[in-house]
Amino acid sequence: MRRRRYNKKSLPGKKFILVIGIVIVLAVLVVAFFLYFERERPTVSIDGNVDLVGLQKKYRLAVADRESGLKLLEVKVRQGDLQKEVRSKSFARDETFPPEGTETWEGTVTVDPRKLGLKDGPAELMVRVRDHSMWSFFRGNLTQKVYPLTIDTDPPKVSRMSSSRYIKPGGSGIVVYTVKGEFLEHGVRLNGFFHPGSPMPGRQGQYVAMIGLPYDAVNIEELRVEARDGAGNVGKARFGIVLKKVAEKHDRITIPDSFLDWKIPEFSPYLEEVGGDNLEKFLYINETVRQDNNRRIKKICDNHADERYWEGRFLRMAGKRMSRFADQRTYLYDGEEMDNQVHLGIDLASFRHADVEASNHGRIRFADNLGIYGNTVIIDHGLGVFSLYSHLSNMVVNSGDFVKKGEKIGATGTTGMAGGDHLHFSMLINGIFVDPVEWWDEHWIEVSILSYLR
Repeated sequence: MRRRRYNKKSLPGKKFILVIGIVIVLAVLVVAFFLYFERERPTVSIDGNVDLVGLQKKYRLAVADRESGLKLLEVKVRQGDLQKEVRSKSFARDETFPPEGTETWEGTVTVDPRKLGLKDGPAELMVRVRDHSMWSFFRGNLTQKVYPLTIDTDPPKVSRMSSSRYIKPGGSGIVVYTVKGEFLEHGVRLNGFFHPGSPMPGRQGQYVAMIGLPYDAVNIEELRVEARDGAGNVGKARFGIVLKKVAEKHDRITIPDSFLDWKIPEFSPYLEEVGGDNLEKFLYINETVRQDNNRRIKKICDNHADERYWEGRFLRMAGKRMSRFADQRTYLYDGEEMDNQVHLGIDLASFRHADVEASNHGRIRFADNLGIYGNTVIIDHGLGVFSLYSHLSNMVVNSGDFVKKGEKIGATGTTGMAGGDHLHFSMLINGIFVDPVEWWDEHWIEVSILSYLR
């Protein structure tokens, strides 16, 4: 019997190959373990106030898993023994090796208590998210968040007590109302514009809102008192006001080259990226700069004093009236129409650099240059009532000052888009330009406003 012979030199080589193979297998297993058995949990975030839910509440939900990717999202509401699904979404894995899936998802989650059969009171919003990891016995990593909720579907109770009977396009009015229950804001919505209200002095639970109707309103499409609480519930009380029609007013203004040569340099800060000749620059100023200026005025008027500073009728500067409120202006150049704008104030002229006085008590909210309006002062008279004085040659007040009726605030001039020395005077209700003539009329103020405040 022959003995089997071994090649002693080949044995170490086979062992080396075996060790390398084992190392490679272990490396693959380690990599696979970290890829498929990663332990990082998904993340969950919700934007906005979560705790209060009214008749309907929408949440902006964002979930993410940067490792193995999202697998399942479940959103439920629990109240006592009742548990209702609000949203459920599955995510497929895009690639098996290397494992890739949906890393992020954002969407809206809507909680509607009535549809879900929920009652007013405490509840919970539950968000569960799993990923595609094989950790936890192949079930994946789980993130679960529970947000406490308070269901409140009862809106504040609002009721209109009294209001102006008539209003015209470009006119002002007043609404007195009551609000019962908790609320965050209240006021009057008129044709889509919200006029915030203020407490009625000495009248618990009673409130007042000044309203202004834009000059171009054709009819009253929407008019109601509103109060909104922290849960988003809105109490409403609809009512009516008689709309008094007014005739349109038209004016034609010729723009000569001498006016353009004089005025365009004053607006150079607004024209750094605007090319063309002086006429093209004028058109840009008259439209784009005008719109920007009016947006800024609206923003200044967004916040008003709840206290009524003004008393009685508003003062009118002595002098000749050069224009009317809401004039439909057509601008002519070389005899041809080139632009159309609406003049939202009244121009008054007396003599050069005439004193300009505060039309009523109030606090200065703005005293600076304002584009086409030139040097401008805006006074907050309280309850949403503002007055505006433009084209001033100088101003002797600063923002934050409190002024009395008849106190000097500046002098007339030609700053801004003014062709001659005069005062441009405007009245505004919560940023809506209204006809100053009403506010100069003592009888109108007594009958249309003050009688309701008393």
